[in-house]
Amino acid sequence: MSRRAFTLIELIFVIILIGVLGAVAVPKFMGMRDNAKITSELSTAASVQTAIDACHGEWVINEGTFTCGAGIDPADPSQFDTVNGYPLLLGSSDTSPLDRILKNGKNVKWIKKADGFYRGPASNNGVKAPSVDIPGKPDANDYWEYNSTTGLFRLIDN
Repeated sequence: MSRRAFTLIELIFVIILIGVLGAVAVPKFMGMRDNAKITSELSTAASVQTAIDACHGEWVINEGTFTCGAGIDPADPSQFDTVNGYPLLLGSSDTSPLDRILKNGKNVKWIKKADGFYRGPASNNGVKAPSVDIPGKPDANDYWEYNSTTGLFRLIDN
């Protein structure tokens, strides 16, 4: 006579095994969404810095006319720092503060300060501040800053 069903002990063992695997795996996946958002934000920040560096590189190489970003006029001293070689205008308006540097650079939370700095919140997309602040990883307490004199786009940890 052949056996066609699982015994009760085998079923309980499989259920316990699935429960243990679930208890180990679920906490590992809980932080993946926040980590993905942080990685995306760091990638965007690197793109901003690369675009700024590209403008500066064009300024260094070409002493005459050149293009920088989308609609930044390097000959206009209100748009481009002709002494240091960095763009002063990263965006076309307060509601599109990074659209001259990034293709999809619309973020209404960014503001241009009178001192030549741009400031914008880090992790405005729902990433909660961790219980322990990790330097170099943006969270809701931090902000991004662009200094148009030095061309530095960096994360300010609070």
